[in-house]
Amino acid sequence: MVKIGKSTINPTKIMCLGRNYLDHIKETNTHVPTEPIFFVKTLNTLITDNEPIIYPKILYESEVYNRVDHEVELAFTIFQTCKNVSAEVAFDYIQGYTIFLDMTARIMQKSDRNLNLPWYRSKNFDSFGPIEPRIVPCSEISDPHNLSIQLKVNGQTRQFSNTKHMLFKIPQILEYLSKFVTLKRGDIIATGTPSGISPIQPGDILEASIEKIGTITHEVILEQI
Repeated sequence: MVKIGKSTINPTKIMCLGRNYLDHIKETNTHVPTEPIFFVKTLNTLITDNEPIIYPKILYESEVYNRVDHEVELAFTIFQTCKNVSAEVAFDYIQGYTIFLDMTARIMQKSDRNLNLPWYRSKNFDSFGPIEPRIVPCSEISDPHNLSIQLKVNGQTRQFSNTKHMLFKIPQILEYLSKFVTLKRGDIIATGTPSGISPIQPGDILEASIEKIGTITHEVILEQI
């Protein structure tokens, strides 16, 4: 179990949605999905605001895999244990919303995907899941599908969009995912990233912001081990 800041959430898992913004699908030259695509990030990835993102030494020194990208995402957390939730009542099971960064070893991900291998290793290095520790209650965000979302690197905007551009909306996401997985209180569901992904380097400062939630800031540092 992992405690996120002073929040009451203790997630048992992090479920992430891939290819949920059309512009991101185009920039990665992948197919538009007909149903949600999910992958898992493990709890060792979680860090909170102001903790450093660790650039893995194995990637930094690699001549093949030396690219790590940022992906800013709206995430929601589960309010109570649920399974087989219908879209009509999905918001009854959502605790609130937060900011999530799905850090990705991009070339490694593409290599694994081309070999029909899972995305696991490219997504699950330590610190590859920065999250805003404050969960904004649903009562404070009437429409999670109309929020500006952006990410800056060293003060320069790299990603800027709006959650209205999601292909699969939150009720659809929860309905689909809960058909296969029992979700527990505090579990984190990340809803995908818009276009603008780009590589980061040690020394960079990342600022991820979502309207009505706030901003998280992380420095990228090189792994010292």
